[in-house]
Parts: sequence; C-alpha cells; structure tokens
Amino acid sequence: MKLKKVYIYLLSFLGLSVLFSACYYLSYRRALYEFNKSAVERKDNYEMLEANVSPTQMPVDSSNASTAANETEEAEEVGTQVSATVLPTTKYILETYDKATDRLESQKLNPPAYLVGLTREEIIAYLDDYMKDMTLSEYNKGLIAYELQSFSEEEVVIRKSYDAASVPFRFYVVIKGGYVVVYNSDLKSVYNYTGIEAAKLPEKDRVQLSQGIYIDSLEELYGLLESYTS
Repeated sequence: MKLKKVYIYLLSFLGLSVLFSACYYLSYRRALYEFNKSAVERKDNYEMLEANVSPTQMPVDSSNASTAANETEEAEEVGTQVSATVLPTTKYILETYDKATDRLESQKLNPPAYLVGLTREEIIAYLDDYMKDMTLSEYNKGLIAYELQSFSEEEVVIRKSYDAASVPFRFYVVIKGGYVVVYNSDLKSVYNYTGIEAAKLPEKDRVQLSQGIYIDSLEELYGLLESYTS
C-alpha cells in the first residue's frame, strides 16, 4: 500500500516537472519570437528612413565646394583688411626736380600733419587737388608736377618737378580805378597798389597800361614803376 503511494507521488512529481518544463519552453519560444519580430521591424524602419533621406541630398562637387570656401575666405580677408596709411613714424622723403638743370634733390623729413592718416589713394587725390589750386609762389617757381613716387607705412616718397621756363610771366601791370595796379601772375591777387595816378602819365604809357603789361621779374617791374615816377 505504501509502495503504491510512492509511485503515485513519483508520477505526480514527474508530471508536474514535465508540465513546468513545457510551460517554460513555450514561454521561451514566445519571447524569442517577439524579440526577433521586434528586431526585424527596427531594421525595416531604419532602411525606410535611410531610403527617404538619402535621395534628397544633393551630390557635393568637391571643386565647387573648395572654390566657394576660397571665395568666402577671400571675402572675409577683404572685409577685415585695413588700408595702409601714413603714420607719424613713417619716413617722409620729398624730392625736388629742376627741369632746367636736370637736377634732383631729396630731403628726409617728418611726415607733414596733412598727410598723416591718409591712404595711398587719398594722397594721390590731395596732390591732384594741389596742382589744380597751387599757391602763387609755387606757380611763379614753375611747378609742373606733384607726384607720389612710392608708398608704404614705412616710407613715402613724393616728388615736385619745376620748370621756370613754363611760367609765362610773374606780374601784370594795368590801370584799375584810375591808378596803376600790379597783379600777380594769377591775375587775381594784387601784388602792389602803386598809388600812381594814370592821368599823370604820358599818353603812350596810358595806352600800354590799358592793354596790360606783362613783367617777368622784380627787376623789370621796379624799373617800369620808377619810369612812371621820374
């Protein structure tokens, strides 16, 4: 009787073991199936995403990209580049050329205040304006050119060229308001109000003065005025 119970317990235990094993195996298979299914879905999603993104990307031309990069760098350099200017420490050399003697002289000077801070283009513009409205003394000396020879922040060289033969006259003597007046060569500025009354001069002199008399030198001018007062 006891032996029969032992068999019953043993068979029950084996049955339960087989049942538990079967349940465990089925659960394992189910989990493995779900895992594989999930992996396949993730792979499909990734492939679809890659397929959707790739075709929209434009092909990159390496040569064009390089050119564009270079142009950008050049534009940045141009935008940030500061033009060179004359500094207070810049060496200033003024050359003077005399065409009559073919002689060139040079002086090393401190840069004048009106040049400090100017760029190459601004200096050229300044020299051009100076020639258009030069001083009377420069005109009388025969200034024919005012040019920039070389330019850098370290050294600036400017040359003045003179030709005395190019000056047609220095003074212009004429009757103005009944008196003899001496104008400078620019025919605008007065060199001397002589105070000589034109009515007291001989008729020949009055006729010459009415047309205007051009004088080349101070000696000639003084000689003419002395002849009117003698």
